[in-house]
Amino acid sequence: MGSLRGGSGGEGRNEDGGKVGLPALEVALAFPQATPASLFPPAVSDYYQLDDLLTNEEKALRKKVRAISEKEIAPIMTEYWEKAEFPFHAIPKLATLGLAGSTTKGYGCPGLSLTASAVSIAEVARVDASCSTFILVHSSLAMSTIALCGSEAQKQKYLPSLAQFKTVGCWGFNRARLWK
Repeated sequence: MGSLRGGSGGEGRNEDGGKVGLPALEVALAFPQATPASLFPPAVSDYYQLDDLLTNEEKALRKKVRAISEKEIAPIMTEYWEKAEFPFHAIPKLATLGLAGSTTKGYGCPGLSLTASAVSIAEVARVDASCSTFILVHSSLAMSTIALCGSEAQKQKYLPSLAQFKTVGCWGFNRARLWK
């Protein structure tokens, strides 16, 4: 095991790039089952016949999200898994999915059904869980909080840019008052 590197971005890593006390990990070799979803064969069965429960619009959305996720997101994710980083440059690619705001209606949001929202996020998660989590926090926590609790002025100010991923939303919770 090598010594720690100093300087910006090197804290907590060995000379060989691994975390302190651990060897460097090349995901593709150490964890071959982490194959990008784009290499998976299509599902051959729908054991629970869930496909029959989807509307034609939901099936079309699922197909669109799967195609974009496999083409734009899957090819770059292994590199980011290995670096333990998030691909912020991929946010415009995620924006092309049209999922920001999911079930929120108006303000540039798609107004999806709960089923369409769940199916589309599952398709993104099929390729990469971090990207689906990013969309969920952005849409379901940040945007939904504004849509449900914000004033009309706040909705008009924030939701349109959030719906296009021009602004990235997050969500915080402070429990300090609960302990007094």
